[in-house]
Amino acid sequence: MERHIGTTAEGLLALGSGESAALWKAAAALTLPERAHLALRFRSAPWTKVLGALESGGALVDFGCGPGLLAHLLSRAGFSGTYLGLDPDPRKIDRARRWLPETAARRFQVGEVDAAPPGAFSQAALIDVLYLVPPGERAGFVSRAARALSPGGRFVALTSGGGPRWKRRLDAAQERLAVGLGITRGAAMATCDGGEVADLLIRAGLLGVGIVDVGRGTLHGFELATARRPSA
Repeated sequence: MERHIGTTAEGLLALGSGESAALWKAAAALTLPERAHLALRFRSAPWTKVLGALESGGALVDFGCGPGLLAHLLSRAGFSGTYLGLDPDPRKIDRARRWLPETAARRFQVGEVDAAPPGAFSQAALIDVLYLVPPGERAGFVSRAARALSPGGRFVALTSGGGPRWKRRLDAAQERLAVGLGITRGAAMATCDGGEVADLLIRAGLLGVGIVDVGRGTLHGFELATARRPSA
């Protein structure tokens, strides 16, 4: 297993310095608390690293898309492919649709991981989702997500369960608060670090697994894992 990944030649450009203001303006259709939640989420996660791990075109499925932040940032970064955002929480899909117009190239859908057609996507994103999946169900979850990839397709997963001990404790406390307040729904709340994610990707039959610590400069222990489905 590789322990380093770099931005691919096809990776999306980094976001500019005015992205916070652009996000606040773009989300004008949402309520003030909803906009504030988006702004906090944008500031607290390493989105430029996520975008740098993705390719600039193709068909992308975003598992656990939430209220559409990644979809917005992809558009801002010049993504030219098609996007499907899936989330089991209808409230979040409704929120995404209220500020991000659906088009032939961008859709949001209420659904679990199995809602993605097998082999239909050249990229799959799983951004800080696995902590809500019970540990005993994670291998099956990732395996089903990986089936959405076409041969040679790229899998990108961000997790916030790593880093030093104090970051792990902060992550756990924050997510307990989010679940307790009803902001986030899930069957479980258990941290998931990059090593575990890498193992899950390998068990799902993906190749070239790489992990990088992307939490520097943030309050959370973010790690980014990438892999590819074997070519036919």
